Amino acid sequence: MRVIVTRPASAGRRLVDRLHRHGYRACWWPVFDIGDAPDPRHAREVLARVSDYDLVIFVSAAAVRAAKPLLGGAWPSDTTIGAIGASTRATVDAELRSPRDMVVSAADEDQQSGSEAFWRAWQATNRRAHRVLLVRAQDGRNWLIERFVEHGATVDALAVYSRDRRRPSAGELQNLNEWMTAGEIPAVVFSSTEAVAAFDYQVDSTAQAWLRNGIAIACHPRIGEQLLSNGYARVLNATFSDDSIVAQLESIGVKPQAR
Repeated sequence: MRVIVTRPASAGRRLVDRLHRHGYRACWWPVFDIGDAPDPRHAREVLARVSDYDLVIFVSAAAVRAAKPLLGGAWPSDTTIGAIGASTRATVDAELRSPRDMVVSAADEDQQSGSEAFWRAWQATNRRAHRVLLVRAQDGRNWLIERFVEHGATVDALAVYSRDRRRPSAGELQNLNEWMTAGEIPAVVFSSTEAVAAFDYQVDSTAQAWLRNGIAIACHPRIGEQLLSNGYARVLNATFSDDSIVAQLESIGVKPQAR
């Protein structure tokens, strides 16, 4: 079996390294390229006024790292930070160095990562946010925006980095053809609903059929629903945690083997 990790940026590389250490034949096949902010000047202007917001939510570690050099100074003491996911929380702690009581993130015992877990954590604080800034790429996390709007908040979304569909190299496509010819079974890790269509965009119809007859690991239930809707035959639900993804591979009897 060949494990294919579609997660972009450092989180994808980290997962592949983890799988290699466990002896799995894993490859990194990011479906998106991560780049600079689409409009750096606008992003800098908004972040210079970050004190205007009651709550600023970072959707990913990439969002934190991209926003840091655009910030005008120290983080304001009256603006709460929201962090979606454990890696985002760790990056906030390392890069922004804000007091821990200023940061809201999902509880460690909440196994459902993503927007829902953050929303539960926010509601548990009993705080109110009238103005919210969502720091992200060009799109995403609309469910969370809708929840805050329903509760009376004004929400602005700010793109501090770009996430664009990536074109695989000729060598990567050749490797894919060799795996199909060898009759390998793919196990593909998806970390966003957008990644499902983006992966199809990268490969031809023969490869798409091969992928759908393999195993898909979804890092969130909504991703799993999207995969089933797109014709994937076997979908396993994990979380964004590397441990959870490894556990799913182990649960189906995928044995580590020489690469």
